[in-house]
Amino acid sequence: MSKVLNITNADFLQNPYITYGSLRKLGAVHFLPENNTWLVVDFEEIKQILDNPSLFSSEGENGFDPILLNCDPPKHTHHRKILTGDGAPFSSKRISKLETDNREIAQALLQPLLENTSIEVLSDFALPFSSLVILNLLGINTQNNAALKAWSQSVVANKPNSKSDFAEQKWEQLKPIVKQWINDANKNPEGEGLSEIIFHSFSQKNFTDEDTLNLVKVLLLGGNETTPNLISSALLILLNNSELLNEVRNNYDLIDAVINETLRLETPTQIIHRTTRENVTIGKKLIPKGSLVSLALGAANRDPKVFENPHKFDINSKERKILSFGFGPHYCLGAHLAKQEAQITLELLLKSFPDLRLDKQEHLVYKSSSFVRGLERLTIKLSENKFHKPISTVKKEAVELLKNSTLPNGEFPTYEYYPNTEELRPKGWHITAPSPFVHANVVLSLINLKNIGLESVIVKGTEFIQSQKEYGDVWRFWQFGSAANNVPPDADDTAICSAVLESVGKKLENRKLLEANIEANGVLKTWISPKLSDFFMRPRLSYKWWREKQYYQPTVDANLLNLNDFELGVMANTLLYLGENSITKPSVELCIDLWKDNKGTNHFYNNDMVIAYHIARAYKRGIASFEKLSADILERIEIRFNTLSFPELLLAGLCIKYFKLTTNMGNRIADRVKSSVVEEDFVFPHFGYFTSKDRNYVAGSPMLLVCWFLELSEEWDC
Repeated sequence: MSKVLNITNADFLQNPYITYGSLRKLGAVHFLPENNTWLVVDFEEIKQILDNPSLFSSEGENGFDPILLNCDPPKHTHHRKILTGDGAPFSSKRISKLETDNREIAQALLQPLLENTSIEVLSDFALPFSSLVILNLLGINTQNNAALKAWSQSVVANKPNSKSDFAEQKWEQLKPIVKQWINDANKNPEGEGLSEIIFHSFSQKNFTDEDTLNLVKVLLLGGNETTPNLISSALLILLNNSELLNEVRNNYDLIDAVINETLRLETPTQIIHRTTRENVTIGKKLIPKGSLVSLALGAANRDPKVFENPHKFDINSKERKILSFGFGPHYCLGAHLAKQEAQITLELLLKSFPDLRLDKQEHLVYKSSSFVRGLERLTIKLSENKFHKPISTVKKEAVELLKNSTLPNGEFPTYEYYPNTEELRPKGWHITAPSPFVHANVVLSLINLKNIGLESVIVKGTEFIQSQKEYGDVWRFWQFGSAANNVPPDADDTAICSAVLESVGKKLENRKLLEANIEANGVLKTWISPKLSDFFMRPRLSYKWWREKQYYQPTVDANLLNLNDFELGVMANTLLYLGENSITKPSVELCIDLWKDNKGTNHFYNNDMVIAYHIARAYKRGIASFEKLSADILERIEIRFNTLSFPELLLAGLCIKYFKLTTNMGNRIADRVKSSVVEEDFVFPHFGYFTSKDRNYVAGSPMLLVCWFLELSEEWDC
């Protein structure tokens, strides 16, 4: 990729699959200087590496677990037999035998939750269940689950280098408890679980007390972190797909297929490491001896060379080998147990709560770890909604909300947030100076709608935009003032406002001004500032802007903006107004390249569904070349479908509508949107449509969501 990739940054951690796909197009192996590792993304290469410990060692430096995870054959083989040999604690025979016990543990945990209206799946059930299962398997009866949870979560969190010993510090806190377990087991040679491990003939001859401690440590981690992530991911997928959920409710035997497909699509262990024992070539790349190699299991399980429709959840697909539990000598010894726990949990929750549903207002966030894939929390509602509104009623409510929210001057209120301002930080969202940009986006959507009785609202809305116009037919997001970060007029504010006025027959004289912002390489700069030619062509305007420079120069000096800024979303919005012609063609092509190179987010729009919507909307209004991106955008929607928030669902649906894509995805989005809005407790939420990362500034309005909903649902049967 042309931009430097860091597999510990926030964007990657929230959704690594987009990056995996972009990398795969360029090859199977990539060196990441920010992480000092070679990242492997293709299935076959990863499989070969996992099956060749003589070349790719698990030991590395500062091994977390020198007994199992960070240990190579033949030692690893001996250690593994202690746990998985005939009748051993992790043998298939023993795990199957423990299923009845594990169901009883699950029932006991669920009992006090039966009267709840909602539960947080991880903390209320999945984490304690997995902890109790592994402790029961080890023959341990303890209530120290809080300490166990804190330690295991710290292990998988990405911490700064200065905090690299954080997990070990937590382990030191837990170690005295584990030592007591071991002491108790030492007194019971006939006991099961931990006693069997301690008194195994190999352990007796070869293990120190520290070895036993390390072995218990990795077993606790596997039982207390990875499995809950599998459970929450499977639940999220089921509850986001009503057709699939109904299918499973009618045949609980399908849960096994759901678990297998969840393991593929949302691999709980995303990345594991190996170290090269000598110079070796992988995927046509020569990797030096002693190099760290990161194996992206999550990428391998979505390799299109191996899996047809790799981003689609399909329980009816052919049986395929996946790498979720590894491969070769280090194949996960807890695989059978993890699947059994997930089977028990899903079956129990679905049977106990026939009206189980997601809390649609919860924002889904993934853990800050590149090694594991799991939600920080997942809230589910257990009882049926008392009242479901028909879609026709919701549409009427949406129209009334637009009418009642419009201010006397015709403006739709903009909710803005400056978290970097001490005075305003505690206040959260607030209404400040009007935002022509957000307002114009609302009006532009309304213009697309027919026969909804908002003609007078549109007229007043366009009059408000006209009243905000500055000399030269430009608009700016901020007005100059001592309490705001001052900026020049920007291109997409001007473009969207102009597009609205143009749609109602107003004539403007600013196209050449915007076209002058296009450079030879296609860059369409965000900020409109005077150029030398403007002093001859537009002397009055240029003089005005020259005087205004004193207001925004401190913002430039503080690195809060760069006058050469450009960004895909801004460019797409500007092109929407300018159209596709010989002058704008280089910018159109640059936008296409930026999206395909996964460089869509920069200063203003850090949400890929927002940018996709800008591209699709520009296509709808005449940028025909953007059709080249329709398949890529659909793939992005498929990758992110299960975690799309309500606003993102609306934008994804509009992308499909604008591009006129023939796909079942449109129906799936419609089903999820419908299931949200008809609930009595649903409200159109605030959405940070405009998010300026360089200034920590957010602006949006629920009116945007209302309009997007009305557009998307325009042709739905009511």
